[in-house]
Amino acid sequence: MSMDPSVSLEDLERRRRRTSSARKASQTPQPPAQLSTDSEAMAVINEIFNPRLKLPESTGHYTLPEELSANDQVSSKDLDIAKLAELKEVFTLFDTDCDGLISKDDLRFTYMALGNEPNEQLLEQMMQEAHEPLDYESFVQLMCRRTQELDPEEVLLEAWSKWDDHGTGKIDERKIYEELINYGDKLTVSEAKEALSHAPMAKPKTLEEPPMIDYPAFCRMLGGMRKRKTP
Repeated sequence: MSMDPSVSLEDLERRRRRTSSARKASQTPQPPAQLSTDSEAMAVINEIFNPRLKLPESTGHYTLPEELSANDQVSSKDLDIAKLAELKEVFTLFDTDCDGLISKDDLRFTYMALGNEPNEQLLEQMMQEAHEPLDYESFVQLMCRRTQELDPEEVLLEAWSKWDDHGTGKIDERKIYEELINYGDKLTVSEAKEALSHAPMAKPKTLEEPPMIDYPAFCRMLGGMRKRKTP
């Protein structure tokens, strides 16, 4: 094979590098297109698979949602869609015979599966609180009434984040304990310990790190069903 005398070795080397670069660029895997987050439901799905700490911005004074009575119906647009997803999972666990309804037998079986002795009087009381038949929609309405005194998760997260100076999603357990017994509506030592006894703890990164509360997870546990009421 003869070489074109009009092309220098430097030109050939530059061409080789350009061709090599173009080949590598074509073989580099491209990141997948980002899922659309236009809908609230898709945003929740993205948050489940790509969790991140996103603190809500302060929106001023918190307004309590309207109080519910036993016969009140709550519109789905007023509910936290993430809480609805959690309730759907809970309902499925209670519906042991998969007939779309929760019966006394379902509750009894669930109690036994959890290692507890079912109390017939308690089971009857639980069933009387709901509108029969206890399908998923009735279950949601029942839980809304039972959690009406609880603040929305967004409100709790905003409040707890005030102790999170570095946006880590963790707060020193001792710090919260001291706040509970010394400031505001002061709790007794036993009350403060009880209040924090079920708080999920963050996995320590070092042996020297003090016990830290995973407060976003705690807020999910404590939050009510309804969204924050906007003025």
